[in-house]
Amino acid sequence: MWPIKKPAKGVLSPSSPGTVTPPAQDARLQGDRSLLRSVDGRARLGKSLSFQGELKGAEDLHLDGEFEGTIELGDHKLVVGPQGRVRASIRAREIVVEGKVQGSLTARERLQISRTGSVTGDLLTARIIIEDGAYFKGSIDIERAEEKPARGEAVAAETFRVAAAPLAVDPQDKLQ
Repeated sequence: MWPIKKPAKGVLSPSSPGTVTPPAQDARLQGDRSLLRSVDGRARLGKSLSFQGELKGAEDLHLDGEFEGTIELGDHKLVVGPQGRVRASIRAREIVVEGKVQGSLTARERLQISRTGSVTGDLLTARIIIEDGAYFKGSIDIERAEEKPARGEAVAAETFRVAAAPLAVDPQDKLQ
């Protein structure tokens, strides 16, 4: 490809998955819809690309390039590959860091920092995995899922609830 002197700026959104909508004066990325699409159908930001802005998506993303801004993937997975360099506020269902990330990360289900990964920032997740050799500096908040009894269990508990009461003994009754 050709060298990009300045990072591309724009917005990625679910309305145009895998496409970049840059400002009108920056025509370098217009018309090339393959920049963020890999062969397997998942979105991918390659290692030679640098992007700055807001990224929103409704699919999994593998990021090997440089990114600065915010990433919103909702119910999808973000993988920051070994070549990935990210400075962002990230929200996704699952986040795997193999490269370098700075910022606040919110993973609704699981966050993993691989042995090659480096994270500096605040983490909020339900489950976390930090592999041996990984680097982490910041804070971790573990969010527990609220435990709600199943409907059948609650009904059964109420149905079979027994209260103890003292027995009144009638002196006329004698055990034989």
